[in-house]
Amino acid sequence: MKIALVSDTHVPASLPRLPDRLFKKLAGVDAILHAGDLVVLEVLEVLGAIAPTTAVSGNMDPPEVSRRLNAQEILKLAGRTIGLKHGHQPRRLQSRYIGLSYDAPAFDLFYQAMAAQLPEAEIIVFGHFHASVVKEWNGRLFINPGAVAPTHGRSSFAVLEIREKADVHIILL
Repeated sequence: MKIALVSDTHVPASLPRLPDRLFKKLAGVDAILHAGDLVVLEVLEVLGAIAPTTAVSGNMDPPEVSRRLNAQEILKLAGRTIGLKHGHQPRRLQSRYIGLSYDAPAFDLFYQAMAAQLPEAEIIVFGHFHASVVKEWNGRLFINPGAVAPTHGRSSFAVLEIREKADVHIILL
C-alpha cells in the first residue's frame, strides 16, 4: 500500500493552490493523509479526487476547517495502526523544544506527548514544524513529511509504503 503524507499546505495563505508537480507525484497512491494546516477545505476536495483522504486540523486552520476535522485520527491501513495529528502542543510544553533539532534531547518531550496522545499508534504522522523527518523513537515510527507550502525555499511531502515493513521516502517538490 502506498500512502501519501502531506502537511502544512497553507492554501491560499502561502500558496494560491496546490502545486501541479504535487499532483504528478501523487499519481498511484492508495490513500492520502494530511497532517493539518490546510487553511481551506477545498484542499480536501482536490486531494480526495486523487485518493481517499483523511485530514486533521492544525493550529493555523480557521474555525470552519477546525469544526469539520478532528484534532487527531487513528487509522488501520495495511495492517498497521497509524496516528495522525498536526503536532502543536500547549505553549508551555512546546517552548521547551521549538526550534531545536529533532535529535535534540529536549525534543523527547514532543515524542513523549505525541505517544501519550496516540497510545495505540505504531506510526505517528505529524506536521507543524515544516521540516521533514523519519525517526524511530521508543519502538514507534515518527514521520513529518515537511510542508507543501515552501519554507526556506523547500517544499516536500512523503510516501509511506507498507509491505512487510514500512518504508518512507521524503519527496522534495
